[in-house]
This record gives sequence, C-alpha cells and structure tokens, in this order.
Amino acid sequence: MKYVGLEMNEKKVVSRSVAFALTIIIVTLSFSLAGVTVNYTFIVSEKDDVIASLNSQVTSLQNNYSQLTENYSQLSLSYSQLTGNYDALNATYTWLQITYSQLQANYSKEMSLRIGTTLETYYDYVRANVMSLGGEPLGEEKWYEYPNYYSDSVSFAANEAAHDAGNLYWPSMETRSRYYEITGEHAYDTANEIMDKAITYCNITVADSSVEKIDKILRFINSEVTYQSKLLDHMWFPTETLTFKSGDCTSFSILAACMFEKLGIKAAIGFFTYQNEGHAMVLVRLNDLESYGYVYHSSLTSYGLLTGRWIVIEPQFSSLSQYSSNLGLVQKWNIVAASEVPYGA
Repeated sequence: MKYVGLEMNEKKVVSRSVAFALTIIIVTLSFSLAGVTVNYTFIVSEKDDVIASLNSQVTSLQNNYSQLTENYSQLSLSYSQLTGNYDALNATYTWLQITYSQLQANYSKEMSLRIGTTLETYYDYVRANVMSLGGEPLGEEKWYEYPNYYSDSVSFAANEAAHDAGNLYWPSMETRSRYYEITGEHAYDTANEIMDKAITYCNITVADSSVEKIDKILRFINSEVTYQSKLLDHMWFPTETLTFKSGDCTSFSILAACMFEKLGIKAAIGFFTYQNEGHAMVLVRLNDLESYGYVYHSSLTSYGLLTGRWIVIEPQFSSLSQYSSNLGLVQKWNIVAASEVPYGA
C-alpha cells in the first residue's frame, strides 16, 4: 500500500508539471499570436499605405509618360520640320555655291575680255591718223561723196582684224602714241592675248572641223555681243566689240573674221548693198559647209581675193543652223567690196 500511494503522488507531480508546462506554452503561444496579430494588423495597415503610395506613383508616372509622349511628338514634329528646313537650306546653299561659281567664272571671263583705257585710246589714235577720206576722220565722212569709200573702208576693217589677231600693223602709230613706252608691250600683242582668251571660251577642240569651228564661233559671238547702231560709222577693233558687248554689222564681221583667221580659216570682210542700204558680212574660203546650206561666190579675184569658192557668212546668226535656214536674207545682198584679212596662210 505504501508504494502504491507513492506512485500516485509521483503521477500527480508529473501531471502538474505537464500542466504547468502546457500552460506556459499556451501563454507563450497566446503572446506570439497576439504579436502576430499586431504585426498582421500593422502590415495590413501599411499595405494600404504602400498600395496608395504605389498607386500615386503609378498615376504620376503615367502623367509623366503622357507628357513625355506629347513632348516627344512635338519634338519629332520639330525635328521633321528642321530636317525639311535643313534639306531646303542645304539645297539653297548648293544652288548658291553653283551660282557663285558661275558668277565668278563670268566675272573672270568679262575681265579677261575687257580692254583698258590705254588700248582704247590707241585705237582712237589709229582711226584718227591712219585713214580718212576727204580730210575727215573715218566714220564722219559722207560716204556717198567718195567713190572708193567701200574698198578703202573694207581694207581698213580687214587690217583691224589682222591687228588683233597678232599681226604687226602701224608701227609708226605705236611709236608716235608711245604705246609700247607706256605699257611695255605692243598693241597687237595686247589685243592678241585677249583674242586668245576669247577662243578658249568657244570650247573648240583639235578634232573640230572648220565648219564646227565656225559654228562654235558664231555661238560665242552672239552670246557675247548684241546688235546696236553707231551714230558714227567708226569701225571697231575686235577687242572693242568684246569689251562693249555690242556693235553693228561691221563690228560683228571684223570680230568673226579675226577669230576665223586665228583658227586657220581663211577669211575676208565683204561690204554689200541692197536698195541703197549697206551691210557687212564675212567671207570664208571653203568648198562647202558640210550638211549646211550656204550662199557663195565661185570667184572674187576681181576684188583682190584668192581664187576659190568664198562662202558668205552672216555673223549675226547665232549658229550655222540658223544661217542655213535664212539664206534668203543673205542672198539679197550684192557684194561691192571685199578684202582678205592679211593674216595666216
């Protein structure tokens, strides 16, 4: 019995210990649960704040995105406009560069074909002293009072063409005018340099035939010179016509004859009449003008020209094609005087 009672006491002690331990565990768990509940409540509360903050940030970002999208669209439009403006400006710049180059080339061309005061006054000196009819300077005389007017005048015109092609003419005039003393070169050399430059602007090649050279010279002359009447019938030297960029029929003819001779085409200047009107044209010693129609004289030896066919060229036509299409305007003129340019072969 003693032992049984002791066992019962031990069991009670164990039971109480277990109950106490369980109680502690339960209490601990209760506290833990309370802590978890508090944390949960806090987290739930914080979650709402976080969500609200995130929602606010999302809204702000969306607004910023919309604004940036709008700004991008505006910038893209501005960029497109600037690109278009750049292309337009670039095209304008390119055009201006081309125009400037053309103007620069034209300026250089104009300057290279222009004579100065010294050469011009020398020409005036020659005109006043080399030739006059009836004691009056050439151009101021009454041509109809002098039976040799045409033959004398056409000879002087041919000499003018030869002079500017580089032939030595009127040496006494250069001495008396002091041209060489003042400039250090002869007047015919000064003029010849200008005429050489004029030839380069015709774009003539070594492969060109005489007919092609004539056509290019006509194109050049008529691009540079316009027809204007003179109040006095002064016959201008070729470089004068290039400088003034205008002249009458005699001016055109003297200039064309000079350029033909410099290119190896034998030329003469002819004076013509029709119904009391006078006119000047060029004659070239060629068999034909290839595929172009032409007006010619089979022989002009009675006027002192070499034997052979002499084709009449109207230098106021801008091309051989235009000349060939208007032969009736050339045929009506009757030759009254002619003189070869005393230059070359």
